[in-house]
Amino acid sequence: MKVLVLSQDEKHIWVDYPSFRIVCPEDEKPRIKANWNPHIRTSILGSIDNEGKLVSIEEDTANAETYCKFMDKIVESYPEYQVFMIFVDRASYHRAKLVREHIYELRRQGKNFKFIWLPRYSPEMSPIEQLWKPFGRNVHSKIINAKSRLVSVVKHELNVTISEGSPG
Repeated sequence: MKVLVLSQDEKHIWVDYPSFRIVCPEDEKPRIKANWNPHIRTSILGSIDNEGKLVSIEEDTANAETYCKFMDKIVESYPEYQVFMIFVDRASYHRAKLVREHIYELRRQGKNFKFIWLPRYSPEMSPIEQLWKPFGRNVHSKIINAKSRLVSVVKHELNVTISEGSPG
């Protein structure tokens, strides 16, 4: 029986806009035209194995349903393994009923997921956190004004992060 140990986490990315101050005469109403969408965001669910291989999916949000999709992606990426031991944080959707039911379904298919719960507020214990830091910095340094641009920047930066090697 082949066992794989993974470190898993989510990275939530949203567009922040610069704050600025507008000064105008007291009797005039300030007028600003901006083409900014405050709802440009995405979530990356990712895991890294002990050899530095990153498996990830990009979704609009991270929840129990997207986490089930992510577990399917792990199974697809590692077909030779039967047991997946995953270091996870204590996000509520990791413990959701839908996720537990999905784990039972995967067990019927011969794939067993075991979660190893990290202590609260301990990102330094998760190797994938070391991967997310430069990734997040690089994404947030770009000018992004549309969801399609955000998705393409995220994909590009994930490829750059993977090609630079795993944290270590």
